[in-house]
Amino acid sequence: MTVTARDVAKAAGVSPATASLVFRGKPGVGKETRDRVLAIARELGFEYESKEPSQKTSTILLIIYKRSGQVVGETPFFEQLIKGVSDATYQSGYHRLSISYFYAQESASEQLKSLQSVKCAGIILLATEMRATDVAQFERLGVPMVILDNWFPTKPMDSIVIDNQHGAWQASHYLISKGHINIGYLHSKVEIRNFLERRAGWRTAVQGVIEDGGNPEHFIVRVGSTTESAYEDMLAFLDTNPELPTAYFADNDIIAAGCIRALRERGHRVPEDVSVMGFDDAPSAEHVDPPLTTMDVPKAAMGAQAVRRLVNLIKGETYGEAVRISVLPKVIERQSVLKRNLPLP
Repeated sequence: MTVTARDVAKAAGVSPATASLVFRGKPGVGKETRDRVLAIARELGFEYESKEPSQKTSTILLIIYKRSGQVVGETPFFEQLIKGVSDATYQSGYHRLSISYFYAQESASEQLKSLQSVKCAGIILLATEMRATDVAQFERLGVPMVILDNWFPTKPMDSIVIDNQHGAWQASHYLISKGHINIGYLHSKVEIRNFLERRAGWRTAVQGVIEDGGNPEHFIVRVGSTTESAYEDMLAFLDTNPELPTAYFADNDIIAAGCIRALRERGHRVPEDVSVMGFDDAPSAEHVDPPLTTMDVPKAAMGAQAVRRLVNLIKGETYGEAVRISVLPKVIERQSVLKRNLPLP
């Protein structure tokens, strides 16, 4: 029976991608892990062509993956994320950050061929709109890689993410602390992991708090992911739903801003009639009318953290472990949430 690289990886307790780096002579694997993989390869009789480590380069490649482009765009959130990557790249001694876009709707083979022509030391993959099945094609590029703004349970890869579930739970409990019981959720029609985790955090917080044991799902409003589409969808919802909760938590500030505009256009005062809370603390949040209470995400710090982890992989300063680093959002209080005076029990 022929022994494969996957067999060696399994016996060594590493991912196939890590084993591939070892056999290709690529950087990004610690000495102890590299020696273990090679020893097991010899034991199993796995034959491979020994290669010298690849020529050093001072370039880091940032790949921005776009499936729909409805979430990842030229917004302040992603601009700050990318700035964090850029600043940390130069601070870490790398002289160039190369940025490439990868579009799910275009030829994968042609785009991968273009990426392979970039001589880079490592890759940061902005994977906000990605699915697990999309990752394998990038693993085959054969260089150290860190996933940014997403993670995949079936892929033991290094990732830097937002603690979305805890952040949404924290936001919902903030609304509860302000006297709100029925808390609705303004949920994007574009389902990415970030938003699904935020929905789970919101549901955990409001379950059992909603009056008369109501089902939290009845308080979800599905809206578009842009300010304009969220505004239009919220208008349509308001035209057929006169009864509203006293507060809404939104997937992000973009959605919150569009829905606030619709609420006010239909005669609902914010926050006197309906409070609204966002997520991300985009620069525009301060300029919403009223200024938006939201969850601050340390966007630049996320980008910098991704670079630091990638540099450790490139230098082989890890022990072959895959890590997921979660950054914690925090509440930013402004004027879009009203403190309600509840009657004494």
